[in-house]
Amino acid sequence: MTVRLRQSVFVPPPVYIVADQLGLLAAAGLDVETTHTRSSDQQRAQLAAGECELAVTAIDNLIVWNAAGAGIRLLAQLEQTTPLSLVGARGFETIGALRGAELGVDAVDNGFSVVLRYVLRSHGLAPGDYLLRPVGGVRERFEALRTGRIAATLLGPPLDEYAGQEGLVPLLTVADELPDYPGQGLVAGPSAPPLPSEAISVYLSCLDQARGWLAAADSADAVDVLVRGGYTESSARVSIDTTPASLRPGSAGLRRLYSLRTGLDMMPHGAPGADELFVPTAGETE
Repeated sequence: MTVRLRQSVFVPPPVYIVADQLGLLAAAGLDVETTHTRSSDQQRAQLAAGECELAVTAIDNLIVWNAAGAGIRLLAQLEQTTPLSLVGARGFETIGALRGAELGVDAVDNGFSVVLRYVLRSHGLAPGDYLLRPVGGVRERFEALRTGRIAATLLGPPLDEYAGQEGLVPLLTVADELPDYPGQGLVAGPSAPPLPSEAISVYLSCLDQARGWLAAADSADAVDVLVRGGYTESSARVSIDTTPASLRPGSAGLRRLYSLRTGLDMMPHGAPGADELFVPTAGETE
């Protein structure tokens, strides 16, 4: 018997690609239907409406979503960190050139926009020095950058590579600025089966097998699998380096999300505590 799970993603994470390409999902009796989202707002709506059980998204989103009572659960951290670059459009080749410019984000108050605000402040730009413009997910932001509708945005693999092929310039990398910033998480919506759900537990097990395979595999083999799954060779190599030691979200990374928001005075009223974002499933030990 095959069980279907539906998930919403911006770009499929490496552990999912490996689990799919190596046949781990099929062997476990899972049919995972993956759709590409245009924004985190769309993901939240999809989860709330029961249009998908799962989403791969920036963990920071849960702070804002659950402050508003969304009831979305963090199940796993799929990347050690998310390899993001701040990329400038033509004519915006320095951080200083962004003063007075429009910068593309998914949403102005959650997700990677918090990181963007932090790194810009670290380089001397106050919030009033630029305008954040919501233009959608990473694919939509890349297109807005390529066509000159925004001055800069954060991009991850493989879109940052595509930007380089267009002659666009990376201004900084988040890994250099915030090496402990946590990567994307797998989250479950309120309409998903209460944990522990057998299908979701099996899916997590498949992802963890894929994580272990990535950690142990020869680099050339890992790149080959990811390329078969749609990555470019360069983006595959970068993404392999984000393979986490465990799918369990790290407490230091979760605390980093809160310290960023506190430092920027962006903690929403009613936000869950850092120790409330991730609740272990039954049988999982600390």
